[in-house]
Amino acid sequence: MKHLFLFVVVLFSATSFGQTSQKINLTDYIREIQIWHKENNHMSLAFWIPTGYWKIATEGNPQISGETVDQIVSAFDDYVLVCGLDVDIHTNGTASFTDEATLRQSISLIDEQGEVYLPLDDDEVSPEASGFLEPMKPMFRQMLGQMGEGMHFFFFKVQDENGKTAIDEYKEGSFTIKHSDKEFNYTLPLVALMPGKKCPVDHAEMKGNWKYCPFHGDLLKE
Repeated sequence: MKHLFLFVVVLFSATSFGQTSQKINLTDYIREIQIWHKENNHMSLAFWIPTGYWKIATEGNPQISGETVDQIVSAFDDYVLVCGLDVDIHTNGTASFTDEATLRQSISLIDEQGEVYLPLDDDEVSPEASGFLEPMKPMFRQMLGQMGEGMHFFFFKVQDENGKTAIDEYKEGSFTIKHSDKEFNYTLPLVALMPGKKCPVDHAEMKGNWKYCPFHGDLLKE
């Protein structure tokens, strides 16, 4: 039970930007793994939670032991975990959410080769992974209020030829999440995880995926 409670604390402290990593900007990282589609009063979200997220979110937190983080990583390591949300916001402030069953019917993952993956059924997910996820769901509803009611979690299994999870936030690649007639496109590696570059003219810090300085036009240095 203690580990389950810490799991919830980790998730919410990170998504509310309560912690920062010395090496990785957690706010930038979260912005990359959460993709929104907004049109008038309708919003859809894909929130990919990479396995490496747990180490990044807990770095420097003395309340979370390395053993606990290792257990979380081990539980989710075989899966791609995605949270989906589809909501209409009404003028009176109320919201109508797509329910879990309907969202499950529409959600899929497409890898860069175009292969389509559907979410796993509950009995296809390990007890360890389910055990960490289940107690977190009501916490979402309590801590995020109305918006938490519409957030639904789905496990996918996307493996390479060696039986390892093929989607790695540190390696080049891409994939797409589809649901609610929307596409959410991810390009890897995540920019927040890439080493920064510097402009050779004024030594200003630049993003790791940039090749040239947008101000001077010079090739950036590693």
